[in-house]
Amino acid sequence: MNTDYGRIVKGRLEYAPSQLVTPAGVVANTSAATYRKAGWLRVNPVPPPPEGYTQAISGYTWDDETITPVMKFIPIENPPRIFSKLRLVTALTERNLWPAVKDWLEETGYGDFFIAAQNIREDHPAFKLALAAAQSRFGFTDDQIAAVLAESVESE
Repeated sequence: MNTDYGRIVKGRLEYAPSQLVTPAGVVANTSAATYRKAGWLRVNPVPPPPEGYTQAISGYTWDDETITPVMKFIPIENPPRIFSKLRLVTALTERNLWPAVKDWLEETGYGDFFIAAQNIREDHPAFKLALAAAQSRFGFTDDQIAAVLAESVESE
């Protein structure tokens, strides 16, 4: 099979064979001119998807010379991270932040939720609210939050 040349058959791309059978015989080292003469069109290469996306071919466009795959980019869905309470406390303690965060959890009423939680999912609405409130209260930068959370991900 030669993936550089093809034709559209019933809406699907059919790649050219590696060897062409012509009236003159079998052509093993087929040139571009030979493929074109036999009715095969050049297939434009598919570029890699952008970071964070996968791709799927949703159809084809073609003219007298080339076939171009029409790409659909699909975001890669990452499952939400689950954080370990022990790792979270450890990461905050290493930064001398745990006493202040612990007091704040108690003041705001989030302490009971923290104690009751078996694990903490980043997509949970209470976690999102508490994280935003803590960031506002303590002035944590996005990089500081990302570092603490990266150290707190539950092992798989």
